[in-house]
Amino acid sequence: MSIVIYFLVGLYAVLTGIAGAVKWRQTGIRLQPVLFVFVSFTMLVALFIPNKNIMFIILIAASVLMHILAVAEGLLTNGKLTPSHHLIRFIFHLSLVLLIYKYIV
Repeated sequence: MSIVIYFLVGLYAVLTGIAGAVKWRQTGIRLQPVLFVFVSFTMLVALFIPNKNIMFIILIAASVLMHILAVAEGLLTNGKLTPSHHLIRFIFHLSLVLLIYKYIV
């Protein structure tokens, strides 16, 4: 089960990083796309930390930052929030954190 969770977190980090890089390329250097790429890279690096407690703390911080960035990006891009999108994103982040806690830490 832990391999599946590592894969999900890694896939999420890679896909978010790619989306941030594409947005970065389209809009030029802006803070949000750069931070999306940075936080995604941090999530990937955290998966290789041998101390599972430190990895868990970094992944929680990255998930919180990712959610804050998504809310900020939604406000800047659309001028409004899409509650259903952010609720689903929050549930996904929470599920990943709980799965990591249960099966990896």
